Amino acid sequence: GRLIAMAGERLRPPGWTEISAVCTHPDHRGRGLATRLVRAIAAGIRGRGDTPFLHASATNVTAIRLYESIGFTPRRRRNFLQVRTPGAAPEQTA
Repeated sequence: GRLIAMAGERLRPPGWTEISAVCTHPDHRGRGLATRLVRAIAAGIRGRGDTPFLHASATNVTAIRLYESIGFTPRRRRNFLQVRTPGAAPEQTA
């Protein structure tokens, strides 16, 4: 009855679909849940004729290792700027 792992789809530029929000509760990591979710979502995306893609922070080496083990390969490094809503506490921003 508790959410312990999740992944979804977000951006869909023509011919591509982003896999996003891949995460596993710390108490349940190391069981292959994220791997199974990413593989299942990627299969669905390919089944629709699109190419799956995803992104990860360069400092998130655990995620990068997971994605590479599934067959994803790094294409390019981007710099992103995080912007907060004025007056919002840091934990309220995404």
